[in-house]
Amino acid sequence: MDVQALLLAGQVLVVALVYLFVWRVVRSARGGLLGDTVTAPRRGRGKGAAPAPMSMASQESTIIPVADVQAARRSAGLADPRLVVLESDVLRAGIPFTVGGGLTIGRAAANDVVLDEGVVSGRHVRIVPPGTVVDEGSTNGTLVNGRPAQGRVALRDGDSLQVGSTVFRYEAPR
Repeated sequence: MDVQALLLAGQVLVVALVYLFVWRVVRSARGGLLGDTVTAPRRGRGKGAAPAPMSMASQESTIIPVADVQAARRSAGLADPRLVVLESDVLRAGIPFTVGGGLTIGRAAANDVVLDEGVVSGRHVRIVPPGTVVDEGSTNGTLVNGRPAQGRVALRDGDSLQVGSTVFRYEAPR
C-alpha cells in the first residue's frame, strides 16, 4: 500500500474523531442548558440493566450566572435559604445570613461571614446553593448536627452548622 494513502486515511480518521468529540460535547452542553435528564451508566450487561434518569437540578450551575438564578428564584416567589446565628462568642444571636449565590465563612476579611477566632481557618467553609456544606480543609473542622463534615454535606431545614464557637441554624425556604 502507498504511504500517501496511509497518511490520507490517518487524516480522515483524525477529522472523524474530532467531529465525534465536538458533537458529544455540544450534545452534553445542550442537555445541561435545557435541563434535560442525564442517563446514568449501566450497572450490568444484561437486557434488564436499563439506564436510570438523573436530575440535573441538584448540581451546581457553572453555565447559568448566579445573579440569573437568584432573579429566577425571586420571580417564582421562592426565598433564599439562610443561616441564622444561634449562639456565638463573636456574633450576636439571631443575625441571619442569606446563602443566595453561596456563602463563605472564615477568619479572613474576604469571607461573607467573618469569625475572628483563633480556631477558625482563614477560609474555613463554604455553603453552595441550595444547601451544601463544603469544608475548605480547615484545621479544626466543621460540624453539621454535631458530626464532622467530610466532603460535601447536604443541609436540611433546621440542621445546625458549627464553625468555631458559632452555631448556625439552616433555614430552607418552603
